[in-house]
Amino acid sequence: MNLIDLEIENIDRIIAHTIIPKMPTKDAYAITKSELLNFNKEEKAILILRLEEALHNQKKTFKLDYEEKGENSVYEFLKDKFPVSKSKFIKYSQQLAENLAESHFRTKIPGGYCLIGQGKTKKGNDFFFTVKAELQEVFTITGDNLELIKNVFLSPAKDFYKVAFFIRVSSLFIPFMYDDQFSMQKRDLTEYFYGQFLGLTTDKNDSLRSKNFFDDTKSFIESNVKNVKDRMGLLKALRVLYREETSGLISGKDFSDKYLEGKLKTKFEKIISEKYPHAFTRNISLIDNKIDLERISIPLSYSLALVGNADDIGDVEIIDHPDGEDYENIGHEFNNGSLRKVVLLKEAK
Repeated sequence: MNLIDLEIENIDRIIAHTIIPKMPTKDAYAITKSELLNFNKEEKAILILRLEEALHNQKKTFKLDYEEKGENSVYEFLKDKFPVSKSKFIKYSQQLAENLAESHFRTKIPGGYCLIGQGKTKKGNDFFFTVKAELQEVFTITGDNLELIKNVFLSPAKDFYKVAFFIRVSSLFIPFMYDDQFSMQKRDLTEYFYGQFLGLTTDKNDSLRSKNFFDDTKSFIESNVKNVKDRMGLLKALRVLYREETSGLISGKDFSDKYLEGKLKTKFEKIISEKYPHAFTRNISLIDNKIDLERISIPLSYSLALVGNADDIGDVEIIDHPDGEDYENIGHEFNNGSLRKVVLLKEAK
């Protein structure tokens, strides 16, 4: 299931608490409210639009799983208690805000508003959500005056917010998370929000696992395989695995058994296979273009490297201190057309 077709019919309740960030001498804390927010039709429509736009973003919205299912967990609340009365909704939202404040264990985690709400989709599904919205400052002009507006949030221009969205399917609520800070360079979503705050896990998300296994294995090969030809071959095997594996599964053990041996195999199994002990379904939605356009660097000297797309570079061999036989072989390969290009490095005088 994904949220690409999500359409929100209505938001029935929403409340906003304030998270004061951790300071060097004081822990983060929540300033909780005891009344629901009032908003008119236009304000509700804009809020719905912000949620839909965020959750439709398939590059930053991911289906998660529950890790914490104990007493007072979000899982227990939605499974056994939802829907609840107005007073119980407010009380639970206060508890969630305090949990969010507790998850702010570093001073670098900014404060902001903790919005908690519930509603229905146009298909009649109940949903429950919480938004961590960081505060911004913007300017406006009134007459001839430039005025600063503080504590703005949920702006369409700067998406400084995260959304946890739980939608009922049959008797279960399926959790999703939108993270504006997620990018191809990041390994994971913001852990303090989904993990410590909400008791969720990304471990079963195949798109994230596929991306991370690819990045981890590529980094391992580049760091541990010194022979350029062997390194190029293993990187090609990794790309082939993601493009052509007929079973649709990715397995660290299978990759190790098929392509590695000796100490390299032992090291791979300790570092990589232990992180991915079970096969998972291949999902290249996050790295589709990256696989084809992957750039690699081949060191030619201490300060010089050959950089390019893997398929364009093709088969590369580096010969240190070539002798007469090497030159003769190079000449034969040039003559028969099997050698496309030679790079010569002269000693600096």
